[in-house]
Amino acid sequence: MSWQRVPVLVTGAAGFIGSHLVRRLVSAGAAVNVLLKNDVSRWRLKDLLDQVTVWESDITDLASLQNIFSNLQPRVVFHLAAHVDVIRSWELVIPLVQHNILGTVNLLTALKDTKFTSFVYTGSSEEYGTMPPPLKETQRESPISPYSFSKLSGTLFCQMAAKTFDLPVTVLRLFPTYGPSQRGAMFIPSAIRELLIHREFHMTSGEQRRDFIYVDDVVEAFLRIALCKKAPGEVFNVGSGAPCKIADVIDIITNHIGGDLRVVRGAVPFRKGEGDECYSDNQKLREFTGWTPRVSLEEGLQRTIAWYQQYYAGEHGSLSPE
Repeated sequence: MSWQRVPVLVTGAAGFIGSHLVRRLVSAGAAVNVLLKNDVSRWRLKDLLDQVTVWESDITDLASLQNIFSNLQPRVVFHLAAHVDVIRSWELVIPLVQHNILGTVNLLTALKDTKFTSFVYTGSSEEYGTMPPPLKETQRESPISPYSFSKLSGTLFCQMAAKTFDLPVTVLRLFPTYGPSQRGAMFIPSAIRELLIHREFHMTSGEQRRDFIYVDDVVEAFLRIALCKKAPGEVFNVGSGAPCKIADVIDIITNHIGGDLRVVRGAVPFRKGEGDECYSDNQKLREFTGWTPRVSLEEGLQRTIAWYQQYYAGEHGSLSPE
């Protein structure tokens, strides 16, 4: 199937992964609609805003969504909008329930009577908690934070919607994704940002092994699964399947940046409930779609560092997180 003129909706389009997905869809000729909160920063999309249709709404507002879908009839919906915070804090429970659970329920409620052919929900590897790797979609999940609970709840709702109401809903369970334009407090962007300005970077001992996946490979997974007729009702891991020590990631970053860099290992404690290993079995996605990760960690980090160097050497000039 060609994406040419296919009406598509992307929620969370101003975010890191969402903006990369929008860029790819625009280049493929899709008729791209983006759902954005009216106060969200749009810096990642600034060169694309004249090539997409912007709908302003909040997924927690069901009436607003219903009004939008009385006019908009997307064939494919990519749902990436979410409140993301992995801190183990009870204060996060209510906002995460409102945005990640109720927001997903609202979106499918507003869409259910339209003629969409594919709805792709963005899940998280955090849903597995500390289950032993390699993590497979058949394993029982074990959320260990309000965030992972909220994402798993969204996953289960989407599976129910597919099985009980025959809605074409699929879940992609993403493992830690990195790449250009990622900001915030995640490990890789934090490390690059701090080291580029020659600040001390404090981290754990770095012995944990994690499964990092480059954003272009994730975008390819979204596009392929949306076109897969056998996918609705299923959950698919999106990870490299090749775990790497956090310490080795830092070594790659420091080697590419160069200079006199200071990394303080062991200065940060492990998060409560954090396991030593977390990596995916991605065989199911390969078998259903033919997808395979193509960008190595070394190449992906090199591209990401180059983006940071170019971005902050230009008009922006700030290394502060979002």
